[in-house]
Amino acid sequence: METTQMFKRTLLASMVALIATPALAEVSIGGSAEMDFFYRTNNGDSFADTDTSGKFMQEIDLIVNIDGKDRLDNGSTLSWRLAQKVATDFRYDSWGQREAWIGYDTPFGTFRFGNQFSTLYLTMLDWPYGANGVTNLTGDFGAHEADYPRAITYLSPKWNGFSFGAQYDLGSGDSDANAYEVTAAYAADAFNIDAGYYQGKNSESIDSEAASFGGNSWGAGGSYNTDNKAREYFIGGRYRFSGFEVGAGYIRNEWYGDVPNVHAAGSDKTTVDQYLIRGGYTTGKHNFILAYEFIDDSKTDGTTRDDGIQAINFQYTYTLSKQTVGFLQLRHHMLDTAGQPSVMHASYQLDGIGDEDNVTRLLVGTWTGF
Repeated sequence: METTQMFKRTLLASMVALIATPALAEVSIGGSAEMDFFYRTNNGDSFADTDTSGKFMQEIDLIVNIDGKDRLDNGSTLSWRLAQKVATDFRYDSWGQREAWIGYDTPFGTFRFGNQFSTLYLTMLDWPYGANGVTNLTGDFGAHEADYPRAITYLSPKWNGFSFGAQYDLGSGDSDANAYEVTAAYAADAFNIDAGYYQGKNSESIDSEAASFGGNSWGAGGSYNTDNKAREYFIGGRYRFSGFEVGAGYIRNEWYGDVPNVHAAGSDKTTVDQYLIRGGYTTGKHNFILAYEFIDDSKTDGTTRDDGIQAINFQYTYTLSKQTVGFLQLRHHMLDTAGQPSVMHASYQLDGIGDEDNVTRLLVGTWTGF
């Protein structure tokens, strides 16, 4: 009997100790769920498919992020992320293709290694300058890349509002294939200034479609040594006052050498300049955004094409809860020459490809963060 009671007490003490023992690492799950239902006037999926019939369409985007943190004995933190996006009905990617990295947060800054978003893309081009439907021309189009499969990233602490970052993609691991970028930002109470520079070279994926450096498959490097180069310069600013926010940005895109779908083989240099002006107003649960974008005519070896684009984007957003918003968006593109949208490489950059001189998309949707 005494042996049985001692065993019970020992078992109970072990269970209490197990429950009371803190977890070795902090793990959290987050992400977002977006539903878009829209009508657009052009629906060709390639430059050979010039379908100009109007269609109703939908897209469901689910993003899941699994994040972990562990406090190290020296006071630094080891962090990691495993993330995936499931975009119906055309892509069901494997875990880690969106993000898969390990990082170290130290008093001297953050270091990350692995498959990561470009800092220039994630913190400037896609958001906030490309937010609310503007990103198809700021984030999806350009000489930059959106993702580095084999990246080394440094993010500085903030010093009196100033911060900077640097990224390098190892490519195939030799000096002939690499991409790098540097970014800088200054944040004050009422305004922000942002700037960035990107350069990539010797990659088959260098074109005007922002994807993954080294290959067209998201999150995976590809082929190299094609004797080309791309550069991009960005500078932008934002100012907030009394519920209003105004912003503007400038992007300079440059391609050199053998760049597919951008200019003819044997040409030396192609350039495209982009300009963005946007403004917004928030009152209570209501937010209104109006943006104007201008893509100037492309130039190849000093020869100018009549292929410029103007775009107007309006979005109304209503807050449904702390986590969910609903929105109505109207996006309209105007081409200088029908069927010639600058040096675009993919249909989604222009809401479908067609022979018309304008493209319109009307969209309603919801977005939920968790």
